[in-house]
Amino acid sequence: MKTRAAIIERRGGVLRIEEVDLAEPRRGEVRVKVEACGICRSDLHAIDGGEDVVFPAVLGHEAAGVVDGCGAEVERLKVGDRVILSWTPACGQCPSCVRAQPQLCAGITMSTGGAGPLTWNGKGVDRFMALGAFSEYTVVPETMAIAIEGEIPATHACLIGCAVMTGYGAATKTAQVHRGETVVVIGCGGVGLAAVQGARIAGASRIFAVDPIDTRREMALAVGATDALAPSDAMEVIGTITNGGADVAVECVGRSETMQDAFALVRPGGRAVVVGLPELGDRLEIEPVLLLFEKSIKGSMYGSADPLRDFPALVSLYEERQLDLGALVAGTRPLSEINEGIAETRQCPAGRVVVTF
Repeated sequence: MKTRAAIIERRGGVLRIEEVDLAEPRRGEVRVKVEACGICRSDLHAIDGGEDVVFPAVLGHEAAGVVDGCGAEVERLKVGDRVILSWTPACGQCPSCVRAQPQLCAGITMSTGGAGPLTWNGKGVDRFMALGAFSEYTVVPETMAIAIEGEIPATHACLIGCAVMTGYGAATKTAQVHRGETVVVIGCGGVGLAAVQGARIAGASRIFAVDPIDTRREMALAVGATDALAPSDAMEVIGTITNGGADVAVECVGRSETMQDAFALVRPGGRAVVVGLPELGDRLEIEPVLLLFEKSIKGSMYGSADPLRDFPALVSLYEERQLDLGALVAGTRPLSEINEGIAETRQCPAGRVVVTF
């Protein structure tokens, strides 16, 4: 079938809306009519050459839509099901999946190398994270489309597919914030705001949101932070208030400097969790003697998610009005204005710009 998609032909290029060819779903695959897709900073990273993307490519990986067609042997989904796309294949066979860690599935990839169902002018088109959701339709394995129910708008549901699962899960699953603990969240974009909400829902007694941008600090307070600080003030203020450091720090920026800050901000026995995507080749230095004080630093992939279980649970939290997804939508743009949306995302808004179809 023919579909419209946003094509990027070279590193640093602009995206063009072109008609492309999409093959029919094969065995175990479904076709999804995309309704909304958030613009993630990982997409910007790919545009700027920071990811293993083969051009031309279709970006976009934070999407929600409706199942439009099914290949043979599709068992869990049917036409008409509302779904959120997941960027872990959850193959069920690799060592990580066997250990019930689908967020570490060996099949996760930034690039399909042009293989797959999408072609343009007779040549294969890469799909970022094997989804390529800046497209009216996409074809994915059944395991990468998670069925949801309820009245949640697609512009809100799509955020669960990346930002919300990543940030919320980092706080509640990777860091395992307990009731009464103190938490620092460094970086209050979409992922950081989700981490703030995860800490709040987990029962944290005090949540410090750290960000250099006023509007993002204000949004963090609106969704559950108790304190909002500029980075220049954070170390001294948090150290004083907590009498030696927070129980948990969640880093959502992706710079070695802020990762070091996260480690420094937790008490002896505290837990620092790294969520932000660093530049390739970046290096982190910590004083190893501090590890003897039982401080830990750990990475978090996809919020330690099991999408099949966790996506519907997050939808339920939204419907119960515990999880504010509307606050995470900084604005919407139609597919035809995707470059304007990318420019807005580069301005670091408090939340996501969402492309609608």
